[in-house]
Amino acid sequence: MSPLMSPCARRDRQRGAIGLLAALTMALALLCTLVVVDSGRLYMEKRSLQRIADMAALEAASLNGNCAGASTANSYATQSATRNGFTVTDNTRTLTTRCGVLSTGADSRRSFVVDATKADAIQVIVSHTVARSIAAGIGAMFDTNPTPPDIQLTAVAVATPPLPPLAQLTIQTTLATIDSSRGALLNALWGQLLGGTLNISAVGYQGLADANVNLLKYLDQLAIDINAKAGDYTSLLSSDIKISQLLTTSAKMLPQASSAVQAAISGLNVVAGNATVKLQDLISLQTGAPAAALNTNLNLFNLAQGLVQAANSNNGLAANLNLNLGVASVTAKVKVIEPPQLSAIGDPSKIPQSIAVRTAQIRTMISVDLGPISNALKSLFGFNPLISVGVASSLDVSIEVAAAQTQVTGYSCASDATKSLTALTTTSAAIVKAGKINSAAWSSNVTGLGVTPLPLLDLTLLGFHSGITLSIDTPVGQSTQSGVYNVPNEIGAIPNPVLSYSSRNLIGNLQNSNIVVSLTGPLLSTIGALLGGVISGITTQITNLLSPLLDPLLNQVLDLLGISVANVNVGANLSCHPAQAVLVI
Repeated sequence: MSPLMSPCARRDRQRGAIGLLAALTMALALLCTLVVVDSGRLYMEKRSLQRIADMAALEAASLNGNCAGASTANSYATQSATRNGFTVTDNTRTLTTRCGVLSTGADSRRSFVVDATKADAIQVIVSHTVARSIAAGIGAMFDTNPTPPDIQLTAVAVATPPLPPLAQLTIQTTLATIDSSRGALLNALWGQLLGGTLNISAVGYQGLADANVNLLKYLDQLAIDINAKAGDYTSLLSSDIKISQLLTTSAKMLPQASSAVQAAISGLNVVAGNATVKLQDLISLQTGAPAAALNTNLNLFNLAQGLVQAANSNNGLAANLNLNLGVASVTAKVKVIEPPQLSAIGDPSKIPQSIAVRTAQIRTMISVDLGPISNALKSLFGFNPLISVGVASSLDVSIEVAAAQTQVTGYSCASDATKSLTALTTTSAAIVKAGKINSAAWSSNVTGLGVTPLPLLDLTLLGFHSGITLSIDTPVGQSTQSGVYNVPNEIGAIPNPVLSYSSRNLIGNLQNSNIVVSLTGPLLSTIGALLGGVISGITTQITNLLSPLLDPLLNQVLDLLGISVANVNVGANLSCHPAQAVLVI
C-alpha cells in the first residue's frame, strides 16, 4: 500500500481545516458587520437629510415664500435647515430652493415643474457629502483605481403653500332628460351654429349630460395632447385650441363611455372642423389662484354646449329653425353674441377681483304676421274712399337674451359647519326690439342693435300723410337679487346648494307702456285725443298677438341653449382651507 493512501496519511492532510473555516467565518462576519454598520449609518444620514428637506420646504411654503424679487423662499428654507442642525458652511453641504408648479402626467403621477415666476409649489434639495464606507476604504487600499472614498447623499421635498379660501360658481343647464324631439332640435341648432349638419341620437346627448370630467386632470391631459407647457394653466386657458381637440381630449377622460357618447363626440368633431376657441371664454380662473383650484368637476354637456356657442360667436353664422309653436309655424334665426362663462374659481377674499359666471348672450329674430291688426286698421280707416290706406303686413322682432350674471359678493369661513357664500344675481332675461330692424346690423355682433319704428298704418288724404307707427325697445324680466349659499360643498364635489332663477313667458309680461304706438301727420295728430282708446286697443292686441308666438320660442329654443334662466341653475362650492402647508412630493 502506498504511504499516501494510508489512513494516517489522510488524517495528516485534514489537520488544521477547522481553524481555516473558523478564520473564514470570522472574516465573513466582520465584513457583514461592516456592511450593516455602513448601511445603517448612510440610512440614518439620508433620513436626517430628508427630515431637514421636509421641514425646510414646509416652512418656506407656509410663509408663502417666492423666488422672484426678494426671493424669500430660499431664505426661509435656509433658516429652517439651520435651526434643525444643517448649516451650509462649505461645499460638502448644499441647500437649493426652487419655485414652480405641480403637473400631473399621463400616468397620473405628479411632478414638479420649475417656474421662478410662480410659487404654487416650493422644492428644497439638500445634500451632504459623507464617507462612503469603511469597507470601501479598506478595498481602496488594495485597488489600483479606487472608488472615491466619499459619497453625496441628497434629499428632495416639495410642499405647496396653504391654500386660501376657494369659491366656485357654476352655471348648470338642467336638461334632465333629452327625448327624440329635443335631440332633433339640438342637432338642428348646434349643427347650424357650427355651420354643418349633426345627427346625434338623444341617447348620445343624454350621455353627455350625465358625464362629468375632472377639470384639473382634463387640462393636464390637454397639455400633453397639444404639447403645451405642463402646469401653465393660465397660458393653456388663453390659447386658441381646436374644438375637435378639446372634445377628443374629453373623450380620453371617459374610457368607459358608451358607444352613443363616443359617436356624439365624433359627430361634433366632424362638424367643428378647424374652428378654435379659448377655454378662458368658458372657464374663469382668478389671477393668482393656485392650480389646486382647478381640481373640480365640469359637466360634459355644458362644456360641449359652451364650445358650440363660443365657436358661433366667432364665426357669425345664424341658425335657421323651423318651429311649430302651436299658434303658427315660425322661422327663427338664432345666433350667439357672447358665449357663456360656465365656471369661475378664485379666492373670495380678493374682492373686487370677480368670481362671476354668466349665461350666453343670444339674439333671435322672427317675422310676425300682422294680419289681424292690419284687418282691424283697414276696417277702421278704410271706409272713406278719399282716404288711401297702407298697412304693414309683417313685423320684425328681435329678442336679445342678455347674459344673466351671478357674482360672489361675500363669504364666511368661521367654521366648516357654518360657512356660507353670498352672490348677487342680475338677470336681464330679454331685450325685446320690434319694428323695422336692419338685417345687416342684426347679423353683426354689435350689441347696441337699433330699431326703426314700423309704419303700421299710412293714411293719405288730400295729399297729407298721416300714420300710426309701432316700436318696442325695452328690457323684460330684469331683476337683481342677493342669494346666500349656506354650507356649500367643498371644491371638487358636486355643487350644492343650487339656487334657481325663473322668468318665463317674458313677452306676455310686456306692459302696454313698453309698446310705443305713435301718431304722425296732421290728420291723426288733430284727433289724437279721440283715438286714445283705439291706441290702447292696438297695444293690447299687439301683446296678445306676440305673446303666444314669442313666448313658446323663448321657452323651447332657449332651454336648449342653456340660457333660459328658468332652466339654468347657479351652483356654489366653498373650501375654507386650514392654514398649513402640505408635502406633496
